[in-house]
Amino acid sequence: MDKFEFIKEWFYKEEERKDSLNNSLNIPIGILTAILAGIYFLTSKYNYKNENIYLKYSFIVAIIVALVFWLFCIYYLVKSYNDFYKGYKYNGFPSANFIDVEYENMKSYYDKYKKELGKEVTLDSLVKNNVENILIKCVENNTFNNDKKSAYLHNSKIQILNCVLALFLSSILYSVNYINHEKEEIQKVYITNKNIMSDEHKIQQPPPPPKPQEPRVIKESEQPTRQAPPPQKPTPSKQ
Repeated sequence: MDKFEFIKEWFYKEEERKDSLNNSLNIPIGILTAILAGIYFLTSKYNYKNENIYLKYSFIVAIIVALVFWLFCIYYLVKSYNDFYKGYKYNGFPSANFIDVEYENMKSYYDKYKKELGKEVTLDSLVKNNVENILIKCVENNTFNNDKKSAYLHNSKIQILNCVLALFLSSILYSVNYINHEKEEIQKVYITNKNIMSDEHKIQQPPPPPKPQEPRVIKESEQPTRQAPPPQKPTPSKQ
């Protein structure tokens, strides 16, 4: 087995695992949103008046337990995503040209101790050994971080299950409350005749206004005639 290839594959697997863990947070967040909507619906629609005290307080306790599990789940999800805003420190390759830098750093050493190192040791093998050590450090650190994220995500799923069970118990108590209390009847009022009005409330409509003047007819083959100006009103004499 090639040790270098094994470590390299492991490094890329941990990179894929990191992305998979981050993407898997979407489903728990969606479930938590639905659970919170269910809690709001049950608490707002529950009839607290004239209810058996044991049933009422059992319902309240079940809702509180569901909220506690909901908060624990949020805690573990945040820890899984970014360690409560601290962030996880993943290791990667030093730079895009880190192999060239390793060759430059190792060349002077190899030229100086080539005879002492033996024929089986080459410049390529020395560089490959350094790259392998870098990969080992990256894999150790990244695996540890992914294991932590996976454990927190597992704990969040357990809290989601507890939250769903508490919400299921609350829905049963809500159903009993819904059955035991009669709902208010909805009264509908129909208007049979909208035009019935007493004579005293009827508004007298004014007569239609005078009709407008007829338009002047203009024929294109005839010359227009000047219309006589309207007669002027006599001005009152001043005394």
